[in-house]
Amino acid sequence: MDNFRLYDLVDLSAVQKMAESHFQSTGMPIGIIDAFDNSILVGVGWQDICLNFHRINSESAKRCHASDNFIKQNLRIGEACKYKCKNGLWDIGIPIVVQKVHLATLFIGQFFYDGEIPDKAFFIEQSNLFGYDRVEYLKALERVPIFKHEKVEYILDYDKALATFLMDLAEKSLSQKKADNELHKAQAYLSNVINSMPSILIGIDSDEKITQWNRNAELTTGLSFADVVSKSFRTIFPSLKNELPDIRNVLKNNQIIRHNKRTLTDKNATRYVDITMFPIIDEHTKGAVIRIDDATERVRVERMMLQSEKMLSIGGLAAGMAHEINNPLASIMHSAYVMKNRLEDIDMPANLRVAKELGISMVDIRSFMEKRNIFRMLSAMHESGSRAAEIVNNMLSFARKSESKFSFHYPNELVDKILDLATTDYDLKKQYDFKSIEIRKQYEDNLPALLCESGEIQQVLLNIFRNGAQAMQSAKTKHPQFIIRIYTEKVPNSVVSLEIEDNGPGMDADTCSKVFDPFFTTKPVGVGTGLGLSVSYFIITENHKGRMEVISEPGKGATFIIRLPTHIKNQ
Repeated sequence: MDNFRLYDLVDLSAVQKMAESHFQSTGMPIGIIDAFDNSILVGVGWQDICLNFHRINSESAKRCHASDNFIKQNLRIGEACKYKCKNGLWDIGIPIVVQKVHLATLFIGQFFYDGEIPDKAFFIEQSNLFGYDRVEYLKALERVPIFKHEKVEYILDYDKALATFLMDLAEKSLSQKKADNELHKAQAYLSNVINSMPSILIGIDSDEKITQWNRNAELTTGLSFADVVSKSFRTIFPSLKNELPDIRNVLKNNQIIRHNKRTLTDKNATRYVDITMFPIIDEHTKGAVIRIDDATERVRVERMMLQSEKMLSIGGLAAGMAHEINNPLASIMHSAYVMKNRLEDIDMPANLRVAKELGISMVDIRSFMEKRNIFRMLSAMHESGSRAAEIVNNMLSFARKSESKFSFHYPNELVDKILDLATTDYDLKKQYDFKSIEIRKQYEDNLPALLCESGEIQQVLLNIFRNGAQAMQSAKTKHPQFIIRIYTEKVPNSVVSLEIEDNGPGMDADTCSKVFDPFFTTKPVGVGTGLGLSVSYFIITENHKGRMEVISEPGKGATFIIRLPTHIKNQ
């Protein structure tokens, strides 16, 4: 505590009463003058000649201040300095010093000693010099008290003790103020530490009333400490009502309880938190501290890792299935092709030889096959087999783990491949079939190749197509359609923009603002995880340094826009 003054440490109103008692008992004028600016802090009995003449005239006041400063400069702790001021009156000063700092001076005076004859000529000269009213000035001079030397010494002994008492009082007050100041600093430091923590920290007493509420709790709930102090924790944090039995157990048994990945749901947005409850162990205080840490990002990363592992498993399973499916599929396609050739070619020597052996005509066999549409069926079998083989290859391309190797791919080819895969999406229970959706393509010519991880980009596209298709099916959209636009932009760097527009039910502004948040979903519980678009956003913005946004209004469909740089730095 720097630059302290006497009035910061001592109750001057109480000292004023002591001074008044002193004056009534002794008749000796007494006062305390500030050592910094010579202002009068306490005073009683001050003489008219001083108050109404010497100190109110600017020139004579300089003499008063010079006397004050002389006494101040010649003071010694526990000693008195006697000085006859230049205005002709006696003053005695006793220093009030605290921690080596001279704060004030206890003065007794203006008086004459008994037997001392005032020099009236000197005071008349004073009157003329400073322009005083001589009559009134001399009357004031006559009222100046006269004391014997013995009485002055007796009074002085008392006032030395009074000065010592005031110094001790001020010393203790200063020590207490410094202690309070240090305590305040410690409390402020602790408060800053608590408020700087990313955790929500809530203190409660034994009645479950809130006693502490840090800044992160304010930011999360929108409630200030003044709003919640002394209110029930259950009322302020109803989403954690299921934790009340554990909180009471902490209060009762003084044990620490932790729960990880607790689910909190607010307006369809799901968050995960870690909760730790600590008892406050103190003989005078009973309570607990509840620490809440947002674990949503950690859970999201864990889910993404599980998703990655799942994709690895799907890739391995798909690779094994491909061999099992492709071999019989190739055999079926080859057999259909050979059958069609043998039945259509009436001039084939082998056909003619067998027909002759059986006594039948190849012309008749071909006519029969044509009339029964056998050739068309065989062609359809071959085409369907080719289609199935293409679907298997697309699945392998999508699910195969590529170790996140970036390579150049044309965006239109990526979209077309994932559309082929999406057309196999069918839900018998919901009577949902992707093939029933009209696809309109608006591709710019001569699109540049993208440096990207094709599997991840296709995962994003498939997620958008499926979400849009399911939304249109749920809303029973008539004539559902996707409009797919691919074009280049320079904003300011060269990017390829992919727009996927549907004519589904659309979304309001609040939903649009949360659609990329982890675990946010508008689907019923158990139907959607709320991770698909969050993972997609992560793939585009973090892995590919691009941008992803959605534009939508209720009843006007939704448009997802992906902007990818034509090349990625530091990749």
